[in-house]
Formats: sequence, C-alpha cells, structure tokens
Amino acid sequence: MKTLLARAAALTAALLLPLATVPASTATAPAQTLPGWTTTNSSWTNPRATQPMVTNLRYATHAGFDRVVISIDGRIPSWRATYQRHFVYDASGAPVPIRGGIQLVLMARAHDLAGHNVYRGPRLVRPGFDALKAIALTGDFEGHVTFAFGLDPQHTPYRIFRLSSPQRLVIDFKH
Repeated sequence: MKTLLARAAALTAALLLPLATVPASTATAPAQTLPGWTTTNSSWTNPRATQPMVTNLRYATHAGFDRVVISIDGRIPSWRATYQRHFVYDASGAPVPIRGGIQLVLMARAHDLAGHNVYRGPRLVRPGFDALKAIALTGDFEGHVTFAFGLDPQHTPYRIFRLSSPQRLVIDFKH
C-alpha cells in the first residue's frame, strides 16, 4: 500500500509539471505548432497526393475562433485559399447565395472512379458563428473540390494546417 501511494504521488507530480519538463519517453505526443494567422491568399503544394478524395466536412465554434475540418481519404491534397467578394458554382457559373470570404480549392475529388459521390458533408449551411457565417460546397469538377466560406468581416484572419490519423485539413477563422 505504501508503494502504491508513493507511485500515485510521483505520477501526480509528473502530471503537474509542464510538458516541456517531462522526459520525452513519457510524453504521449508532441504538441502541434499551429501556423500564424494570415489575411492574405495562401497555398500549399503536395506532389505526393495522387487522387485524394474529400469525404466530409464538419464545423464548430471555439473560444477565439471558428473551425472547419475537412476529412480526406488519401494524402492531404494541394490547396489554395483566396479571398473573394462573390462565389459561383463550378462548371455552371451560377451565383452561390452567400457573402464573400475565403474560397478554398483542393486538388482532389469528391467522387470515386465510378462517378459515385463520396462526400457526406453539408452542401450549403449557415452556422452563423462569430466569424464563419456560411459554408458551401461549390464544386467537384475536373479534379478540384471547391468550398466557399462566408465570413464576417470578409477579410477575417485564418490559418490552415494538416492533421493525420485520419487525414484532415483544418481551417480556423479568428473571431
């Protein structure tokens, strides 16, 4: 019993230490370093991503930011994010009924090789969060999956980063 109490006390002390002072062998995972916020167009290229598929999108609000998570089957695809005043649906050119913000183009597809849709997320949704007002899937056309994010204000700072196991692309919009 005395040994068990001593082990419990040692474990409690170790858990109260900052992660940086815990030996690497006892740390379960390194902390993710997030990119800084930007208010400019951005892009990222992954030449190793061959035929990734966008399968889902979910969203939530948090203290200080709104988050969108895009699930990917395969490697994270190349992408580009640009501020837009207006959005149109790919191929048709019809206007998307949301105000401006960020257009995200993923070099991916949302259908399998037989042409069946694999994307299970929202097509058009208006969460009405502090920064993120609306989301639309605006295209799955010629190897590009495109999303529009209606923001308030339209040039809201954002950051984009990757997570794995499972593969996903994360976009945060600052309040």
